[in-house]
Amino acid sequence: MEAPRPPSSSAPAPPPPPTVPRCGGKTSARQLLDQDKDLFEDFRDIIEKKLQEQFDIPKDYKIKPTKVQTQVVAGTRYFFYILLPNNKFARVKVFKPLKGHALDTGDRPSLVTVEKETYDD
Repeated sequence: MEAPRPPSSSAPAPPPPPTVPRCGGKTSARQLLDQDKDLFEDFRDIIEKKLQEQFDIPKDYKIKPTKVQTQVVAGTRYFFYILLPNNKFARVKVFKPLKGHALDTGDRPSLVTVEKETYDD
């Protein structure tokens, strides 16, 4: 005899939790959460400027992060993947140090870098 099935719900399923990395490892790439989007927006001007300088992106091109990875190392590194006009992806790192750590300069993350290479996906 088959067990009764629970009633179906019309609410969408919540997104799966990020994979748990091994100590110091990066999570799998995932869709951005609201807090990721907020952090990205806090640094949009800096990120746009660095991307324009490094990849010769037109000033009117609207950058948008498509996914993010995180890594915990004396704080959190955020790896944002940005779609470029040539359909390649740039990876931008934003480092947010732990509160009270020697690198902690206040509420703002202290480092934004753009990797030199691009990625196909």
